[in-house]
Parts: sequence; C-alpha cells; structure tokens
Amino acid sequence: MTSPRVLIYRTDETLDEEFRGAVASSAENHPVLHFQGDLRGTISAAKDFQPSIVVLEISDDFETLKALVDESIAAAPDAAIVGVYDVNRLPHSYGESATMMRALRLGVEDFLRRPVAGDDLRQVLKRRLTPRRNRNLENGKLVSFISNKGGVGKSTTAVNVAVELASTHPDRVALIDGSLQMGVCATQLNLRPDATLVDAWQQRDRLDEKLLTQLMSVHESGLHLLAAPMNAIEASEIDDAFLSRVLLMARRSYDYVIIDTFPLFDRTVMAVLDLCDQAVVVVENVVPTLQTVRGFFDLLEEVDFPAHRQKVLLNRYSTSAGGPRVSDVGRYLGRQPDYVVPFDRRVILAANTGQPFVLNAARWNKAASAIRTIVKDLQVSLSEPAAGETAGFESAQNTPAEQFDRLDQSPRSEPL
Repeated sequence: MTSPRVLIYRTDETLDEEFRGAVASSAENHPVLHFQGDLRGTISAAKDFQPSIVVLEISDDFETLKALVDESIAAAPDAAIVGVYDVNRLPHSYGESATMMRALRLGVEDFLRRPVAGDDLRQVLKRRLTPRRNRNLENGKLVSFISNKGGVGKSTTAVNVAVELASTHPDRVALIDGSLQMGVCATQLNLRPDATLVDAWQQRDRLDEKLLTQLMSVHESGLHLLAAPMNAIEASEIDDAFLSRVLLMARRSYDYVIIDTFPLFDRTVMAVLDLCDQAVVVVENVVPTLQTVRGFFDLLEEVDFPAHRQKVLLNRYSTSAGGPRVSDVGRYLGRQPDYVVPFDRRVILAANTGQPFVLNAARWNKAASAIRTIVKDLQVSLSEPAAGETAGFESAQNTPAEQFDRLDQSPRSEPL
C-alpha cells in the first residue's frame, strides 16, 4: 500500500467528504489528503507539502484556474495536475467537452467527475503517480520591507538594498513597489515607468513570466522595477490574490525579489508575508514609533509569522536629540536590532534627487556600510537551509548595540 500526497483546492467544502469516502474504499492506495480553499494557501501548501497530485476544482473562474495551474507546477514541479468538476455546475456557455478542452490548454492533465468515486480516483492515481517533469525550478528569494508606521525610511532602505544587490547581480534583482496607495520607488530611482502594476492587472489573463519582465523598468544599476500604480483609484483594482501571483512569477524570473509595502497591516501585507522568505521590520529610535512597533510584533505573532523570518532594522539612528540608544531599543522591543543604519542627511538628499545613496557613497560611509552589511547578510542567510533559523546572523545579534553604544559619546539616555 502506498500513501501519495494529494493537495486539493476547492471552494465547495462538500468535496472533502467525497474524497475521504473515495479514499476509504481504496485497497491499493491510501492518499494523504490536504485541503485548501484559497490561491495563496494552495501555493504555499504545494511548496511545503510537495504533493504527488494537485487536484483543482473547475468552475467558471478560468483566470484563477490558470494561476493555480502555473503556480502549482512552479511550486511542485513533479506533481500531476488533475481537475475535478460537477457537470451540473459548469459554465452555461461551455459544455463538458469544451470545458475540459479549455482546462487542458491551461495545463490540467486529467479529470475527475463529481461525485468522486473510489474507482475513478484509483484510476487517476494509477495513471498519474509517476513523475513526468524532470526539472527542479530554483525559486528566487523574496525579501519584504514592512512597518506599521510611515515616515521611518522603509522605502528608501528597500530601494538602496535593491540597488546594492543589483550591483552584484545585474538584471537578476527585481524591486516591486507594493505600497499600492503611495508608492515612491520610481521617484527615488528617477524613473518614469512606461508600465506599472496596473498594466500587469489589466493583462492578467495572459500574464506570465515573460510579460512580467517586459513590464519592468530598468535602472542604470541593473535593477528591474515594477512600479506602484500612479494613483489610489488605479490601485483599488489590485487585490491580494493578484499580488501573490505577481510575486510568485517574479520569484521564478529573478534571483532576488525585494518588495516595499504600504505602512498598514492589511490583506495585501498578509499576502506578502505568506510568501516572503524574510521580512525586514523598519523602526526608528523615536519613543512613539517604538511603542507602535512593539504592538506590531505582537500582531505578527498572532498571525503566526515566525520570528526567525523577521529582522529588525533600526533606521536613521541618532541620539543627538535624546533618542534612546540601541541597547535601550533592544530592551524595549524585547529583541536587539539586527541592523542599524545611522542617520545621514545625504541619504535623504539622495532620495529627493532620485539618486540611490549607495551608488555614490564613499566606501567608509557608515550608512552605506550598514546597507552593504544588510545585503551581505541577506545573501548568506537566504542561501542556507530554512532549518538554520539564525544562520548568517550570529554576530548581528549583539554587534549593533555594542558597536553604536561604544562609539556614541553623547550622554546616555534613560532606559525606556
């Protein structure tokens, strides 16, 4: 008896009992079933679960079906794609044969009719359990920059990290401006994009990796940018499921994908967190900001976003105005910052003129050195197995506090 893994996407939960009943009647195979009801969850499960078969419910939503087929194959290359449908619920404009032909063109390889019978399921398992795709797709790494407060330099940091990465990986780094309501990445790169996320949305029926790269604006550093919508009205059309699809395509097209996000914890940010390998939480050593961020960490814990995928970046660090020191910030947050970028007016000036700071900064500039350290650590940590939760950051746990507290000669502020 074998136990193949079967991942099932469905919106109709009555399908669960049909499959369980079909499995119970099988003497040859006893599949391990895993059910999902949304696109993001299905793709995430395909990546983690590595099923032998992915079963996708067929309805009148062929756009979602196409996305699920494409992303399932990318996440689990050896899985067979099987469609399941109820002949009484097929689109009125399509008969059964026409629906099956359209699904086949989208990449569905086999079919089950509802109600799912044990004999039919056994036949599908017999036909489809032998892997036919001898390819291992290496997905790029996705790093998000997040904060629940605006004005902390999150976008500026994301831009500079992306540019520094692109300097050593030209044309292999993508920056996606996911701050849909107020994206500024194009401005900070002095780019006037011919296309934005809105164009990707408008062409979503034929969107693939090739088209996605064609919608990118290319910066002189070799960085590829997918810009945010031009205004909030355009942005309102883009939903979290579509952004997830864009990110998954970008990961298959680039070695590194950096995404800037809107400073608000909503469904879009949740979609980003579901997919990212690492989230950099950007804070400043300003007491009201730290109070807000401490609650943000609690929220991340509530949504089960693991601590080992979080990194804290203390940005624009300065104690000249009485701000708390790095060690004080660490005690208040319950964790020491992984990175500290000192305040430098030239960073702000560079952002205002559309010239990324790291491009022209002197090698010994402390702010630029901090950005380069972030990039080096990201490259090291993201190239190692996920099990090494602290890989690449052992020295970063204490170094920022010790280094800046030692060098800063201003009077020590009171602990928070």
